[in-house]
Amino acid sequence: MSRTWLLATLMAIATPAAAHDWYPMECCHGMDCAPVEKVEMLSGPSVASMLSSPAHANPLDGMLVTTKHGSVLVPANFPRRESKDHRMHACMRPGQGGTMRLICIFLPPAI
Repeated sequence: MSRTWLLATLMAIATPAAAHDWYPMECCHGMDCAPVEKVEMLSGPSVASMLSSPAHANPLDGMLVTTKHGSVLVPANFPRRESKDHRMHACMRPGQGGTMRLICIFLPPAI
């Protein structure tokens, strides 16, 4: 019996953590974050026209990211965090007017 317990414990320790295990609480309240499924790079006036408050972003570039929660614009000057699983993740919540509001974005170290 103790060998089975020991083996189960070792397997649990060796299993990589799910992404939601490393999202900080200020970004995710258990269901706000998800891996990014699609990225569209944007530049110039198209970015500024998509922003509700263009003064807070660099209108020269940005990216539109899509997760299972929806799509959201990531302005070029939005703070980025390093992804712990080397995949892109976005944390977003419903905002005003049916749009999504970006809370945090996690990028692989190379991006």
